[in-house]
Amino acid sequence: MYTIQVGFRRVRLPGRSEQLVLVVVTGLGIEPLMLLTTLKVVKSRKSLLFVALSYLRRWQIEETIRFAKQAFRIEDIRVRKYERLQNMIAIVAAAVHFVAVWLGEWLKLGILAHHALEAAKRLFGIPNFRYYALADGIKAFLEGSETPFRAAKAQPRADPQLMLPI
Repeated sequence: MYTIQVGFRRVRLPGRSEQLVLVVVTGLGIEPLMLLTTLKVVKSRKSLLFVALSYLRRWQIEETIRFAKQAFRIEDIRVRKYERLQNMIAIVAAAVHFVAVWLGEWLKLGILAHHALEAAKRLFGIPNFRYYALADGIKAFLEGSETPFRAAKAQPRADPQLMLPI
């Protein structure tokens, strides 16, 4: 639970004719969150919260994209054909969906998510954005199991292309 305060002020930037709105949100962190927007804002709590929550939702989307890039090392994928890259991204998207929706949200899989979070062995606790911890836990779980994933990982290859067992 956070106690937040939201306010706004209409502003103009030097040398620009359009009028902008500066929305200030306090209570989410040490420093106030300042959002400069072109959206029409009226003096109502609903209007101000719409701007603030829209920004926070966008930030969650950006964080999810960053998570997918880092946890699944998307930028390290090397393929020779664009179609193969599309297929790999589809696999990564399925994995991100599994972590975000199935493990992170469903109550029935809460026990599995708990074990994955425990396997992550975080030193400073689990942050609010738990997907990194879940990915670390899944990685630790798969590295310790005798699955085809471990066998495929253990075999050195001259070609650095990742081969998935089918």
